[in-house]
Amino acid sequence: MAIAVKYIHEGMRGAPVLSGTVGALIALLDAFLLNGWGLVTATGITVSGGIATVGVNAGETFEEGSVVLVAGATPAALNGEQRVLSANATSITFATTAADGAASGTITVKYAPVGGWEKAFAGTNLAVYRSTDVTGARMYYRVQDTSTTAARIVGYVTMTGVSTGTGPFPTSAQRSGGSYWPKSTIAGSAPIPYLLAADGKAVLSSICAGAANGAGYVNAPICGFGELLGLAPEGDAWASVVAFLASDWVSNPSPGCLSGGYSDAVFMARA
Repeated sequence: MAIAVKYIHEGMRGAPVLSGTVGALIALLDAFLLNGWGLVTATGITVSGGIATVGVNAGETFEEGSVVLVAGATPAALNGEQRVLSANATSITFATTAADGAASGTITVKYAPVGGWEKAFAGTNLAVYRSTDVTGARMYYRVQDTSTTAARIVGYVTMTGVSTGTGPFPTSAQRSGGSYWPKSTIAGSAPIPYLLAADGKAVLSSICAGAANGAGYVNAPICGFGELLGLAPEGDAWASVVAFLASDWVSNPSPGCLSGGYSDAVFMARA
């Protein structure tokens, strides 16, 4: 069974490095939303009393509380998304309905992607993400990751190509080029702390871009894109939002977006 809400941060083994380099943010989003990360081959799985213990090589463990994707195991009940109950240097555990005993097969484990998203269009350091959940509005979110310190994002009601769409939010008049998604206050490969959380309809991000300046820069504004919960009884087909910063954030790493300040950087598809 798929687990709806997942997260990723820079401390997870195998997590993509976010830095002040072109394309780093799209690589992170691809791993988190679409592909997963940290793939290993398990040394085996043993089930006892409804708990599966997965053996891994030293240093290849997974974070307690995270969601992993298991594949290649027999019995098949062990496969799919699993919540890690406990972890040490050489094993993890998760709850299972599989019968007691040892599993067979070439078993792989990785951090599970969020799922429920697709890359509708792509270009060189350009990506358009869209929810695949047919119960939602399924609007488009274009990420332009062609600069070092910040990416740009624009939502669209419809799109026919990576740079062709209708109903942009923000509009060009509101924010030419889109809102800013900070990566790092300094161009370069220094790793930046981050935390992203998402389900199949919305993505939240908290990136400590100022960490490139030093450990004392700890602001990490909460930004995001996706669908809000419509309160109207009949729902709200336009409750889609892009919430990012009003500037590139390089000269003023302050809180913003959904965490306060810079409130003009929150744009909805319609009022």
